Amino acid sequence: MLVRVLLLCCLLTGAVHSADVSQSFYGINAMWIPGDAPTLRERFRKARALGVSQVRLDWEWRQVEATPGTYRWDKLDELVRVAHEEGVELLPIVHYAPDWAVRPESKPPEIYQMALREDTFSEYARFLRASIRRYGPDGDAHFPFTPIVHWQVWNEPNIKQFWGPAPDPGAFSRLMQQVHRELADVRDRVRIVHAGLAKADLLFLWQLWELNPAHGETFDIMAVHPYVFDWRDGVRQPDAMDPDVAEYAALGFVGSVADPGFLGKVFNLQLFMTLRGMPEKPIWITEMGYFVGRHRLGLTEAEQATRVAATIDFIRARLATVPFGTGLRALPANVQRLYWFALEDYPSPDGMGSFGLFRSDGSKRPAADVFRGYTGSEGKP
Repeated sequence: MLVRVLLLCCLLTGAVHSADVSQSFYGINAMWIPGDAPTLRERFRKARALGVSQVRLDWEWRQVEATPGTYRWDKLDELVRVAHEEGVELLPIVHYAPDWAVRPESKPPEIYQMALREDTFSEYARFLRASIRRYGPDGDAHFPFTPIVHWQVWNEPNIKQFWGPAPDPGAFSRLMQQVHRELADVRDRVRIVHAGLAKADLLFLWQLWELNPAHGETFDIMAVHPYVFDWRDGVRQPDAMDPDVAEYAALGFVGSVADPGFLGKVFNLQLFMTLRGMPEKPIWITEMGYFVGRHRLGLTEAEQATRVAATIDFIRARLATVPFGTGLRALPANVQRLYWFALEDYPSPDGMGSFGLFRSDGSKRPAADVFRGYTGSEGKP
């Protein structure tokens, strides 16, 4: 079925909406909460000390519109003001809906956020538009600020943890269509970043396009979180890959489709978009990292540092501007930006929150200096 559809894709064309990117390849993920100015300033200064000025963080709808139709911007004003003062460019992840907008089922403990109710998709889109009107280019915030150009719609909708109680490609497709309609009059001044997919999930992406052949028109930049954790294999090497499957390899796809947990499969997302007539849409890796801990998927601090180098080397050598392979694979994956996960450790009930380049006590891990070696030379340490 997938092969038949993709062969038809080769005959189709789609709108190519090229995306502007700033010069730096590197960014970092950071926490926003609790959101007070001293904490934000400290985090942004840590990011700058690592050589990055691009910070991705939560942009919590629930903090602004706790009551339907009433926006209270004071917390986001503080965030945007401090970011400007510290020379930081924000990539907001627009999610974490207020209680009145989410599905009514009880949230299981393993789920971070429930999906939106379908009848609140329009309210989400209006909140995003209002945020752009206030903080985007030509924004009307009443203080000096750095306009936010890039806006990311939701986070990891292909897993239940961020689209509870279960992923629903149809619902997410309709949300993206609603956002696209609502932002029609501002799309020429901002760039919409697709929700980062949890791993290079080609099947979920294919479902989105099957549901809406114009899905590519709803975003400017594709995003992915290509973590290499696997509950059976443990932590995979950056260059690991499962064997090709003949019917998919005939189209150029790498490995199997069933298991997206290999870093090189980021290429498959770009190949898919190329087959859909959108070869110029770039990919951003908006999360990638390793956590430290006594867990079968955890690493020692020394291993984390080694993996930072190996992973960035692989991304720059295989997934950026050079052709990924030969023949049908002779095109670049076109990864244009990498946001490392994460700046600091964060509280986590499962004990897997120690992704930080900085420990919870504020001290640096060895991986921080390794990462700084790359940002200082833009990939040429």
